[in-house]
Amino acid sequence: MHSYTLREAAELCDTTVKALRNRADRGSLQTVLVDGERRVPHAELERAGLLPGAELRDLRRRVELLSDELATSRQLVVSTERAAEAEREARERAEAALFEREAAAAVAMAAADELRALEADLRAAGPIKAWKLARTRRRAADAA
Repeated sequence: MHSYTLREAAELCDTTVKALRNRADRGSLQTVLVDGERRVPHAELERAGLLPGAELRDLRRRVELLSDELATSRQLVVSTERAAEAEREARERAEAALFEREAAAAVAMAAADELRALEADLRAAGPIKAWKLARTRRRAADAA
């Protein structure tokens, strides 16, 4: 583990000895005593971001993290879009099936109404008129 005196660390970090001493006194910079002299480990200077280029490394690390988050977000968007498309297709199929059922029900209701009207006509008619209505009905069914 390489370490520096406060003076060496100040020169390396382009700051003053007093600034480093103040940081060490506050506890924001860890120092070790070696032969009665305060020394700052190299790793501690990196952790504190005091070495030249540390800010750039910090920014690069943040950019990498943000790039990873962006890639994850893009994947989430793509999967969400696929799920939404599948839901849309399922909804369209369900709406088409419902429309077909409603159309079939409307046809059945029309046929039922026609049969009810014919039944009412047959009940109200006399025997000859009932025979004529039945014949007309048979001819219409045969033509269809």
